[in-house]
Amino acid sequence: MMKLVPEKTALLVIDVQWDYWKLKLPQVPPASLLFKLKTLIHFCRSRKVKVVYIKHISHNTRSMFFQEGTEGTEIMEEIKPLAEETVITKHTPGSFFNTNLNDLLREAGIENLILTGMRTEHCCDTTTREAHALGYRNYFISDCTATFDIVEKNGEVIPREEIQKMTQAVLNNGFATVLSADEIMELF
Repeated sequence: MMKLVPEKTALLVIDVQWDYWKLKLPQVPPASLLFKLKTLIHFCRSRKVKVVYIKHISHNTRSMFFQEGTEGTEIMEEIKPLAEETVITKHTPGSFFNTNLNDLLREAGIENLILTGMRTEHCCDTTTREAHALGYRNYFISDCTATFDIVEKNGEVIPREEIQKMTQAVLNNGFATVLSADEIMELF
């Protein structure tokens, strides 16, 4: 696998916000997520890889999540952005749709994206597919993305591990290279 050039690479940290850790959900994200993500963020900063945070603000007033002005929209303290790092606000699952993310990355000469965050099959998947369509080389980080169980309309529960596995398999078939945090760090 080819080595990554730090100046041509950006780490996207998608929707790692307080609402996902509140008790409104039947599960909280895996305990290892913040630890692994914090390690990867520090590594990227030390290599001068651009770190960009994506923050979701809901326009759906019926939703109990990500309402503007609430603590739930805050990025988790453990991985908080530095003052000089960019935070992009989005209102849909895709981080590129109706945001200036693509312009920011193009102006910086970014060609490679390292994708991390919440939820694997929702915002992380959508952003990866958008990035692929825009011509970026994507690296989807298996242990720095996470999701929750989903209950189907018939009541059957699809475990988050199964969702994670399936989403990564699909993305690894043309949209991204799926790697662990340790594997991506070896590419620098």
